[in-house]
Amino acid sequence: MAGDWIKMKTSLADDPAVIGMSIDLGLESDLVVGKLHRLWSWANLHTSDGNAVGVTPEWVDEFLHVEGFAKSMEKFKWLKIKDDRVTVPRFDRHNGQSAKTRANARKRQERHRKRNGKVSRSKRDSSVTREEKRREEKKNKTTPPLTPPPARADLPPHVALPPCPVAWGGVVSEMIELGVFAPHPAVDAAQAAGASPEQVLAVLEYARTIPDAYGPGAIRNRVLICRPGLDPGEGWPEPSPEYTRQRQADSEGEKRKRQQAEQAREDARRAEAKRAAVQQEQTWGPVLDQLKPDELDQLADSVLGQTGPAVTHYRRRGATGMVRGLLLAAMAGHGYEGAEA
Repeated sequence: MAGDWIKMKTSLADDPAVIGMSIDLGLESDLVVGKLHRLWSWANLHTSDGNAVGVTPEWVDEFLHVEGFAKSMEKFKWLKIKDDRVTVPRFDRHNGQSAKTRANARKRQERHRKRNGKVSRSKRDSSVTREEKRREEKKNKTTPPLTPPPARADLPPHVALPPCPVAWGGVVSEMIELGVFAPHPAVDAAQAAGASPEQVLAVLEYARTIPDAYGPGAIRNRVLICRPGLDPGEGWPEPSPEYTRQRQADSEGEKRKRQQAEQAREDARRAEAKRAAVQQEQTWGPVLDQLKPDELDQLADSVLGQTGPAVTHYRRRGATGMVRGLLLAAMAGHGYEGAEA
């Protein structure tokens, strides 16, 4: 109807909040303004104070056909979301009967001033009172109950929704987070080549797995050539010299750490062997020294065998050096009882 309207500023498309929502959702600013107008118009028709009890963010997204629109409005302070309601902040400034009344009063006052100069305060107040009464009667007769509209039946046929707006908006946000300037042309090229948002996000994730290998320009160019079938790790330029030097330094550092760990394990093994040898000498050395020659030969045969360097050493030098350590270890391991005392 001609009398149904809401107040919107003419420069809304240039508002920083609209620009932020455009980037956040991957939508054109004009489309964001249109969605805002549609939601504010609905709130103006179905609420008296902008407080919509029982309406959820999911319903708002379905009503506007853009997933995440309600959350984006909340992010930029244009919507408050609670568990059981959504609220349009500062509703009475731009919506509702009081805002319309004030706006109409200003317009009437301007017209009267142009024609007759200033009007009296009493005459203006009387005019405002009649206008408020008329609109209150009209509201009571025509305002329907708060009922969610059909899913898509009332969407004007000339409004074309972009494919996967929230998904592509997420891609743009991820690229901006990685430092890519003006990512939209690259995203548009990938989309035109048939790439999905998930494929582009996989490219960005690959760049994250190797930090500092590629700058924002390389990331942007890789997204530009993204297409179905191209592996996320393919199509990249040579990594930056800084990244190559850092990888080489990291590799050498890891090699030194492995060598140091191996040396530490070897030192620990030798220390443990030395400790065990000392313990065996203290415990079994006196027993070995008390063995008779034939008992010692019998022990040597059982431990050293009949041939080999150890047997040769024993025959020439007796139970000394390495051979003594072998005999003591055998005695400790087998609980050698030795000859009767």
